[in-house]
Amino acid sequence: MKSIRSKTKPNKKVPPKSDIAFQDPLFEKSLNHTKNVQNFKLLFSCLLGNALEFYDFTLCGVFITSLSQTFFSSSSDFNSLLGGIFVFSAAFWTRPLGAIYFGYMGDKWGRKNALAISIMLMGIPSLIISCLPGYKIIGIIAPITILISRLLQGFSTGGEYNGAAVFALEHFQVKQGVISGLISASCVAGALIAAIVGYTLSKPGYSSEVWRWAFLGGAFISFIGYFLRQYTQDSQKFLAEKKIEKFPLIYIWQYQRRSFLISIVMGALNGILSYTLFGFLNIYLIRYVGIEENTAFFYNIFGLLAFLISCPIFGFIADKTNTFFAMKLSGYLIAIFSWATFLLLNDSSLLVFLGQMLFGILVGSFAGPCHAFLQELFPIKVRYSGIASGFSIGMAITGGSTAFVMLFMLNKTNFLLIPAAYICISAIIWLLTLKLFLTKKSK
Repeated sequence: MKSIRSKTKPNKKVPPKSDIAFQDPLFEKSLNHTKNVQNFKLLFSCLLGNALEFYDFTLCGVFITSLSQTFFSSSSDFNSLLGGIFVFSAAFWTRPLGAIYFGYMGDKWGRKNALAISIMLMGIPSLIISCLPGYKIIGIIAPITILISRLLQGFSTGGEYNGAAVFALEHFQVKQGVISGLISASCVAGALIAAIVGYTLSKPGYSSEVWRWAFLGGAFISFIGYFLRQYTQDSQKFLAEKKIEKFPLIYIWQYQRRSFLISIVMGALNGILSYTLFGFLNIYLIRYVGIEENTAFFYNIFGLLAFLISCPIFGFIADKTNTFFAMKLSGYLIAIFSWATFLLLNDSSLLVFLGQMLFGILVGSFAGPCHAFLQELFPIKVRYSGIASGFSIGMAITGGSTAFVMLFMLNKTNFLLIPAAYICISAIIWLLTLKLFLTKKSK
């Protein structure tokens, strides 16, 4: 398969401006308008495709209790829940593999092609989960099939989240912080829709199997996302890049090692923050605070809303200052206010509501400008591979293990603020990483 760049024709010599008969202000205005419309369509397709994919990915976290009861057999509810969390976390194991595969594909054969395939692969496991019989009917085949489905979802997500950001930001040279925030917000929008679906379908009166329709709908909209991606094009900056690295990860380790390590730490903290908000807080409120499942889903929706709104706001802050300052500010906010979040979650209903919103803002402060920050770390020829691989390795380390670690520490210590300590320490590690990065850059 030939590289996409090999099909591009060399630039033709452009005649002087005075020799172009149609060069006039009206034509230039029309040309700029056309370009703006094309960019808007491209951004919309990225945002919508990302939202659709993360709706599918988040459903397992939202319905983790139902999935545990349906597909696992255990003598206790807690062990069944651990089985569900294990399967949910399995997606993070294959995420780095997907990042390597789609990163290579995106750097060599085009971002558009990689993103189209990744979203198609996300819909297939959702379709399988929606139709799969439970443990009581097919026995051990049920959890094995769920595990394989989650592994495939993780593989496809490894190429989606960062790839969509790379693709969009290469088309926009201004307001990259805001664009970065919108990309992150689109993922939250998909997760928010999943949370709303979970809240609605968890109300009394619904069948215990009604969650299957949510997965079936996710599969359907993923296939729609595949066709949306067909109407996008790679950026001229990417197409103009002549040199292709045969082994991108080897090049990155030799010449971009510091950037690669930074992206790993960034992915690790993002995994802790995002999947605490998306999944663990529901378990925490239900099991340790004593809130009903339906009510916990309701509170979580407002945490996700705060996350969604704060992403472009903190992206705007990055545009007005710089991405380094924005990421440093986020680290301090998380280290300080994570304690306040869990204090609020253990109080009255109003304060639980505020605690969810505060944590959503903290996650948004980090996820909002992170893509614009990552974009500056790698050159175009290895950007997709470098960002996706490093970030996904970090996510694999912490995203899948966060719920396990927090549940283990809570059961051992009975200290309800132990999750705040875990998050605070992680934020301090991020700040130390940034300090090292600043010191190295200044030399």
